[in-house]
Amino acid sequence: MKKIACIDIGTNSVRMIVLDPLNSDCIEADKYMETTRIGRGVDKNKLLSEEGMTRTVEALRHFSEIAKGEGVAEIIAIATSAVRDASNRDVFLEKVKAIGIDVEMISGEEEARLGFLGVAKGVEQSGLVKKEDNILVVDIGGGSTELIVGNGREILYSISLDIGAVRLHDKFVSEDPVALTEQQEMADYIRQIIKPEIEKLQSYDIKQVIGIGGTISTAGSMVLEMETYNRRRIHNYYVLLDSVYQLNRKLLIQTVEERQEHIGLQPKRADIIPCGFMILQLILLSLERDGISISEYDNLEGLFFDKIDKITL
Repeated sequence: MKKIACIDIGTNSVRMIVLDPLNSDCIEADKYMETTRIGRGVDKNKLLSEEGMTRTVEALRHFSEIAKGEGVAEIIAIATSAVRDASNRDVFLEKVKAIGIDVEMISGEEEARLGFLGVAKGVEQSGLVKKEDNILVVDIGGGSTELIVGNGREILYSISLDIGAVRLHDKFVSEDPVALTEQQEMADYIRQIIKPEIEKLQSYDIKQVIGIGGTISTAGSMVLEMETYNRRRIHNYYVLLDSVYQLNRKLLIQTVEERQEHIGLQPKRADIIPCGFMILQLILLSLERDGISISEYDNLEGLFFDKIDKITL
């Protein structure tokens, strides 16, 4: 069985992983990312911009060339929150089809399932929890946040919420640095969205809270002050809530340009990262948790394992 390339077209970035079904150690696999911001403005006008679509198509063209160079037999691509919510999504999907990539637009529920599948495989390989233990997966993306409870046997509960780092930035942030009034309005909005879900989550016996997505991995890389991102070092790293809180106190009073100087923070993420951190902080505070474990296995790996499982059935 030849290599498979899995692509996730997210609100903030496009990511690809190339995996060999005969060697499923995902931490060592080649992973690529380009920040294209296809979701900028979607929350306000429900349209994908021409610029965002062009950037994303070019990134996908580049990824396709990489995949061919690595001998990939099949490219599987999914699109999530921003494309899902845009009224002109068919225009974008046709543009991508023209370069030879078919994209499946998935629901928030399917996004949650794939994310959980990826995390579950990572947990299984690392022995972080027992198969019967319930875990909560928190996936903070650019356009949405998924909350999934499950264990090694099944998903017990999942929800996709329309709060993400890019979406909140577009909705609330107009000043640089972020004004105190904007910070308060954003925090109140997040609390309002997550409150009913937190009450449901607290009814489960959750042994471990595990985070996936750019916000979570950025928190780890900033705390560890990583000059070069190291997936093996980040995987299963436990980030304290207090560390995220202290980081965000600094970020919120800095300009975007000043934030770009932080070690461990990708410069292109500097404008939206305080919004992502605020989501993370408020979820952990509401759950009364002192931190979160990072998983490098996410919906990309979940997409791969889902494909392999279907082939072997």
